[in-house]
Amino acid sequence: MAAGSIERRVVVSATVAMAATILGSGALIFEAYQSGARADGRQSLANLLGVGAERAVAESIFSSRAGETSVSPERGGPLSQFAWICWRAEAAEELCRSAEFPAVKVPRVESREPGPEGVPTGLQFVETVGEDGLHYRIVTASFVPRLRGLPSPRRGDGRGGRRERDRRTQRPSDPPFLPGDQFLLLTVASMQEEFERSTDLARIMLLGGAGAMLAAILLIRSSVRRGMAPLGALTRTIEGLGQGNLDESVHLSGAPTELAPIVDALEQSRAQLAESFAREQRFTDDVAHELRTPLAGLRAALEVALRRKRSPEELEKVLEHNLAAALDLQQIVDSLLLLRRSGSATERAEPVDLRAEMERAFEDHEEALQSRSLKVAFHSEGDGPHLGLGAPAVVRRITSNLARNASDHADAGSTISVTVGSDSRFATLVVENRAEGTNQEAASRAFEPFWRADKARSAGDQNVGLGLAIVDGCVSVLGGRAAVTSRDDTFRITIELPAG
Repeated sequence: MAAGSIERRVVVSATVAMAATILGSGALIFEAYQSGARADGRQSLANLLGVGAERAVAESIFSSRAGETSVSPERGGPLSQFAWICWRAEAAEELCRSAEFPAVKVPRVESREPGPEGVPTGLQFVETVGEDGLHYRIVTASFVPRLRGLPSPRRGDGRGGRRERDRRTQRPSDPPFLPGDQFLLLTVASMQEEFERSTDLARIMLLGGAGAMLAAILLIRSSVRRGMAPLGALTRTIEGLGQGNLDESVHLSGAPTELAPIVDALEQSRAQLAESFAREQRFTDDVAHELRTPLAGLRAALEVALRRKRSPEELEKVLEHNLAAALDLQQIVDSLLLLRRSGSATERAEPVDLRAEMERAFEDHEEALQSRSLKVAFHSEGDGPHLGLGAPAVVRRITSNLARNASDHADAGSTISVTVGSDSRFATLVVENRAEGTNQEAASRAFEPFWRADKARSAGDQNVGLGLAIVDGCVSVLGGRAAVTSRDDTFRITIELPAG
């Protein structure tokens, strides 16, 4: 996969998301398991402490009075099988520890407020590793034993008072023990099995997560490749278009929904390109056809003149004929250049009076109007003047071609109607003339270069067929719109230019 390919980006993004999901879920599951195991272990230790705390105190007192430093398993009792330590609460002095207590670092035991008799309170948990490398959990608690049959703590001359006096005179190795005395207890239990289970779970989750990640990467990559397979077919179709094969439509069977707009846009572009190429081909054919006639006339006249010696008068006629043909060629070339360059006109736009320009254009064609007994009627809609925004030279070319087209094609003896108007956005110019036999097909193709309704071909400039095509190109470059309609033998051209 290329570094910047969509496939790579999708696979990497999906893999990262999958990895984050797997790691996050695994971490939550592992933490939940550890929390549960830790809670169970602590609860087990707390229960053990609650069951055996009084006996632990009793055994520790007994062993300390006997001068022993630990409780022997042979002594028996419910606490002999557990590992524990008992401290004197007042000075945090260790009284005794069981023989089963492992070699671990004992946490610091501090005095705390005593709780109810017979109930361990102030539980504190510590997890540590012993010298044997095993993991242990230690709990410390405050405990006030609930004992019966022992002297009362009251002071006086009675038995209790004597007990209190005896307590003051006891040896340090023979600590006093009265009801209400507070002890600090510590109990330890191995958590090696719990630790090993957590380690095994972590290993299984890591291996399973790695396997799931690898499978996910392969599945994602395969799915992405299958999903992007239509792009390959689309690429081949586009390559075919680049080779000039515009006749085959762009379609993609089974294309994903996301690709449908792209396929539709490509099909529209292909249709537009096909239409543009066809139009260019027709334009080239029409140019060749239009130029062939005057060139053929020039060649024929020159060949005839050179077949034998001619008198000066005959040569003068040949030159006049050739000059007329050359003028026709020049007019065709000038019209073509204007048509092609209209899209790149850079003249500065300024407000132009459309009615004044049309009046000037018809004045220039006065001779043609009189020869065909044509009249021109001007109309204005609303208050004038009606100003269109555009380059004056380009607007004059538009009005001149409109006047010439009406003068050449209006029915003899009819009246040409010119109407100007404007609104907040556009200035409008409408030219209407009677043209018997015209139809909507003629109107729809009126802006095509070299197209003429009668299909006649001649070298004369009057019938070149570029006038309205130039009008359409010039209007477009000025930011306006041009339209042609034909109804009831009336040919109507509407021009809209940005209001000045």
